Amino acid sequence: MTNVSSTKKNRMWIIICYFSLIIMLSLFYTGKLLDWPLSVLVMEIITIVILILSFLNAFIKNNLWRMVHAADKYLDERELQIVLRALRFSYSIFTITTLVIIYGFAIAKKGPIDVLLAGALVLFAHTLPAAVIGWRERVVITEQ
Repeated sequence: MTNVSSTKKNRMWIIICYFSLIIMLSLFYTGKLLDWPLSVLVMEIITIVILILSFLNAFIKNNLWRMVHAADKYLDERELQIVLRALRFSYSIFTITTLVIIYGFAIAKKGPIDVLLAGALVLFAHTLPAAVIGWRERVVITEQ
Protein backbone atom coordinates (compact mmCIF):
# COMPACT_ATOMS: atom_id res chain seq x y z
CA MET A 1 0.00 0.00 0.00
CA THR A 2 1.27 3.49 -0.74
CA ASN A 3 0.72 6.72 1.14
CA VAL A 4 1.44 10.05 -0.54
CA SER A 5 2.68 12.75 1.84
CA SER A 6 2.65 16.38 0.74
CA THR A 7 5.68 18.63 0.68
CA LYS A 8 4.02 21.01 3.13
CA LYS A 9 3.50 18.21 5.64
CA ASN A 10 7.13 17.06 5.28
CA ARG A 11 8.36 20.60 5.71
CA MET A 12 6.21 21.14 8.80
CA TRP A 13 7.60 18.02 10.52
CA ILE A 14 11.17 18.90 9.56
CA ILE A 15 10.78 22.41 11.02
CA ILE A 16 9.21 21.02 14.20
CA CYS A 17 12.03 18.48 14.55
CA TYR A 18 14.86 20.99 14.21
CA PHE A 19 13.06 23.65 16.24
CA SER A 20 12.51 21.16 19.08
CA LEU A 21 16.19 20.18 18.89
CA ILE A 22 17.19 23.82 19.35
CA ILE A 23 14.65 24.30 22.17
CA MET A 24 15.89 21.12 23.87
CA LEU A 25 19.46 22.42 23.82
CA SER A 26 18.37 25.85 25.05
CA LEU A 27 16.34 24.37 27.89
CA PHE A 28 19.20 22.08 28.86
CA TYR A 29 21.65 24.96 29.19
CA THR A 30 19.01 27.08 30.97
CA GLY A 31 18.32 24.25 33.39
CA LYS A 32 22.01 23.76 33.99
CA LEU A 33 22.45 27.47 34.66
CA LEU A 34 19.44 27.69 37.01
CA ASP A 35 20.11 24.39 38.82
CA TRP A 36 17.19 22.58 37.17
CA PRO A 37 13.95 24.11 38.45
CA LEU A 38 10.95 21.82 38.01
CA SER A 39 9.38 24.01 35.31
CA VAL A 40 12.48 23.81 33.11
CA LEU A 41 12.74 20.05 33.68
CA VAL A 42 9.10 19.53 32.65
CA MET A 43 9.52 21.70 29.55
CA GLU A 44 12.69 19.76 28.68
CA ILE A 45 10.86 16.43 28.90
CA ILE A 46 7.97 17.74 26.78
CA THR A 47 10.44 19.03 24.19
CA ILE A 48 12.21 15.66 24.05
CA VAL A 49 8.88 13.92 23.43
CA ILE A 50 8.08 16.43 20.66
CA LEU A 51 11.55 15.86 19.18
CA ILE A 52 11.03 12.10 19.10
CA LEU A 53 7.53 12.35 17.59
CA SER A 54 8.63 14.87 14.97
CA PHE A 55 11.68 12.75 14.09
CA LEU A 56 9.42 9.74 13.54
CA ASN A 57 7.02 11.76 11.36
CA ALA A 58 9.68 13.68 9.44
CA PHE A 59 12.11 10.87 8.70
CA ILE A 60 10.90 7.38 9.63
CA LYS A 61 7.26 7.21 8.50
CA ASN A 62 8.02 8.40 4.98
CA ASN A 63 11.18 6.29 4.63
CA LEU A 64 13.52 9.25 4.14
CA TRP A 65 15.85 7.91 6.84
CA ARG A 66 15.98 4.50 5.14
CA MET A 67 16.58 6.04 1.73
CA VAL A 68 19.51 8.17 2.88
CA HIS A 69 21.10 5.39 4.96
CA ALA A 70 20.52 2.53 2.50
CA ALA A 71 23.36 0.86 0.62
CA ASP A 72 23.71 1.93 -3.00
CA LYS A 73 22.63 -1.46 -4.28
CA TYR A 74 19.15 -0.95 -2.79
CA LEU A 75 18.50 2.36 -4.57
CA ASP A 76 17.60 2.93 -8.20
CA GLU A 77 19.44 5.49 -10.35
CA ARG A 78 16.96 8.29 -9.64
CA GLU A 79 17.12 7.73 -5.88
CA LEU A 80 20.93 7.65 -6.02
CA GLN A 81 20.97 11.04 -7.76
CA ILE A 82 18.54 12.51 -5.22
CA VAL A 83 20.60 11.21 -2.30
CA LEU A 84 23.87 12.41 -3.83
CA ARG A 85 22.52 15.95 -4.33
CA ALA A 86 21.13 15.97 -0.79
CA LEU A 87 24.42 14.74 0.68
CA ARG A 88 26.40 17.41 -1.17
CA PHE A 89 24.10 20.20 -0.01
CA SER A 90 23.92 18.80 3.55
CA TYR A 91 27.68 18.59 3.84
CA SER A 92 27.97 22.30 3.09
CA ILE A 93 25.24 23.27 5.57
CA PHE A 94 26.62 21.02 8.30
CA THR A 95 30.18 22.29 7.83
CA ILE A 96 29.13 25.92 8.06
CA THR A 97 26.86 25.28 11.05
CA THR A 98 29.55 23.36 12.93
CA LEU A 99 32.19 26.00 12.24
CA VAL A 100 29.88 28.76 13.46
CA ILE A 101 29.21 26.82 16.68
CA ILE A 102 32.89 26.04 17.25
CA TYR A 103 33.98 29.62 16.61
CA GLY A 104 31.07 30.89 18.70
CA PHE A 105 32.24 28.79 21.64
CA ALA A 106 35.82 29.98 21.12
CA ILE A 107 34.86 33.67 20.94
CA ALA A 108 32.58 33.38 23.99
CA LYS A 109 35.33 31.44 25.80
CA LYS A 110 32.82 28.80 26.87
CA GLY A 111 35.25 25.91 26.63
CA PRO A 112 34.91 22.78 24.59
CA ILE A 113 31.64 21.55 23.18
CA ASP A 114 29.90 19.22 25.65
CA VAL A 115 28.40 15.79 25.04
CA LEU A 116 24.83 17.00 24.52
CA LEU A 117 25.76 19.52 21.84
CA ALA A 118 28.00 16.95 20.15
CA GLY A 119 25.10 14.47 20.18
CA ALA A 120 22.76 17.10 18.74
CA LEU A 121 25.29 17.77 15.97
CA VAL A 122 25.48 14.04 15.19
CA LEU A 123 21.68 13.88 14.98
CA PHE A 124 21.72 16.99 12.78
CA ALA A 125 24.36 15.46 10.49
CA HIS A 126 22.42 12.20 10.10
CA THR A 127 19.03 13.81 9.50
CA LEU A 128 20.07 16.71 7.29
CA PRO A 129 20.29 14.77 3.99
CA ALA A 130 16.84 13.29 4.62
CA ALA A 131 15.53 16.75 5.53
CA VAL A 132 16.89 18.17 2.27
CA ILE A 133 15.13 15.42 0.31
CA GLY A 134 11.91 15.84 2.29
CA TRP A 135 12.06 19.59 1.74
CA ARG A 136 12.75 19.46 -2.01
CA GLU A 137 10.73 16.50 -3.22
CA ARG A 138 7.12 17.08 -4.20
CA VAL A 139 5.86 13.79 -2.81
CA VAL A 140 7.38 10.97 -0.84
CA ILE A 141 5.87 7.54 -1.36
CA THR A 142 5.83 5.14 1.55
CA GLU A 143 5.60 1.44 0.82
CA GLN A 144 4.16 -0.77 3.54
